[in-house]
Amino acid sequence: MLAFMLAGCGGATTYPSLAQRPAERAFIEEAAATAPITPQASASPDSATVGHVESLRADAARAAQEFAHRAQEADDLSKAARGTGVGSEAWAAATTAMAALDSARSDTALPLADLDALMVGTAVSAAQSGGARGAATYAVIARADSDVAAMLADEDARIAALQRAAEN
Repeated sequence: MLAFMLAGCGGATTYPSLAQRPAERAFIEEAAATAPITPQASASPDSATVGHVESLRADAARAAQEFAHRAQEADDLSKAARGTGVGSEAWAAATTAMAALDSARSDTALPLADLDALMVGTAVSAAQSGGARGAATYAVIARADSDVAAMLADEDARIAALQRAAEN
C-alpha cells in the first residue's frame, strides 16, 4: 500500500519554462519607453484641490498645536508623578495624560491619511491623462503630505521621549 502512495509522488514530469515570453518582453519594453509625467513650468495646479489641501494642512497644524499643549501637560504630570509609585493619584493623572496624548496624535494623523488618499487619486488621474496640470497638482499634495508627515514624526518622537522619561 505504501508503495502505491509513494509512486504518485515521483515521476518524470516536465514543468513549463519560467523564462520571459515574447509578449512579456514586449510589454516591459513598451513600459520602459513611456516617458514619466513631469510638470511643465506653465502648468498650474487645480485650484479646488489646492484649497482642499491647504484646509487639510491647516487641520494638521491645529492638531499639532493641540498635541504640543497636551504634551507639555503630560510632561508636567509625569515629572510630578516620579517616585510616587504605581497606582498613586499622580501616577493615574500622568497615565491619563499620556493616553490623551495618543488621542491628540491621531488628530494629526487623520489629515495625513486624507492627503495620502488624495495623492494616490491624483497620481492615477495624472498618469491616465498625461497632463501637466495633474502633475502640478500632485506636487502640491506631495509637499503638504511631506509637511504633515514631518509633524507626525515629531509627535512620535515626543511621545517616545516622554515614555522613556516616565520609565526612569
